Amino acid sequence: MNDPKTLGYRVREARAVRSRRSGREFTQKMLAAKIGETEKWVKKLERGEFYPDWDSLTLLADTCGVDMEFLLGEDLDRGRYLEIVKGGRAARTVDREELRGY
Repeated sequence: MNDPKTLGYRVREARAVRSRRSGREFTQKMLAAKIGETEKWVKKLERGEFYPDWDSLTLLADTCGVDMEFLLGEDLDRGRYLEIVKGGRAARTVDREELRGY
């Protein structure tokens, strides 16, 4: 899974996807209004300051026309996402190949 900074970058990319599809800029303010959050919330998310809750992330992906895998960097369900971000920030997942050397 992406670290918060990478997730923020992916959210900006998702807005760019929406902009290209609609033919006009899709601003942070517009995204905030569509998902029921504040513009400040979207700015903080795009700066990588936090992981949003699952419902907000799902709504964001749907609004921008991207899938969750695009935002998260891997295919996760709600339960796995909540497990990863519980208690703070998760840098990324580690696969078995990386662990072989330890």
